[in-house]
Amino acid sequence: MKKVLLIFITIGVAGCQQSSFGELVARNHLKEANNKIEELLRILNNHKAQKDDQENILCLQYPKIYKYEYLPAILRLTKLKKLNAKNKEQLLDDLKETMDSYSKKLEIVCE
Repeated sequence: MKKVLLIFITIGVAGCQQSSFGELVARNHLKEANNKIEELLRILNNHKAQKDDQENILCLQYPKIYKYEYLPAILRLTKLKKLNAKNKEQLLDDLKETMDSYSKKLEIVCE
């Protein structure tokens, strides 16, 4: 009986550690993606930035980082119930709205 109890306790502790590790990894990924996005937005908001750089950021870099780094980290933390966030479709709508806004502001058309 003691062995069975020990096994359940071991499995329970290991499960908690994996969840905490998964949360830590997702939070680190979110922080890294957020830092990258903030840097890109600084360039988009800089009226002295090169138009070619802004176009590259708006049309290529920003959506790539958002979709493949930021979004998965947000969704992972939401799945772990460590963050209350919008669902995937709402987050993608936010991306579209942001891109549309900058596209209009900077007069950049992404193809």
